[in-house]
Amino acid sequence: MIPLWLGKFVATRVIKAIKYRIDLKRIDKYVNKPNELDKQMKQIVKTNSKILRENEEMQKDIAILKRDAHPPQEYICCRKCGCKIAKTKVKKRR
Repeated sequence: MIPLWLGKFVATRVIKAIKYRIDLKRIDKYVNKPNELDKQMKQIVKTNSKILRENEEMQKDIAILKRDAHPPQEYICCRKCGCKIAKTKVKKRR
């Protein structure tokens, strides 16, 4: 039979080896505290939200410009040369 003190000695050594291999403090620090990658992700999210906000503002500006813009010009072909010219309504003078 194995002496009690020898079993206790082996058990403590095995537990220390497992703790050293696993290193729970380091894993806890990596998981729960912000690290370099977390900081980079926050910066990316901040930049993306800024870009999205600017994009929404631009879309609003474009909608306003489209609403205020004149209708598209109609083109007709010139009888003489065949090139496209703008169709205009010109009142004849007397």
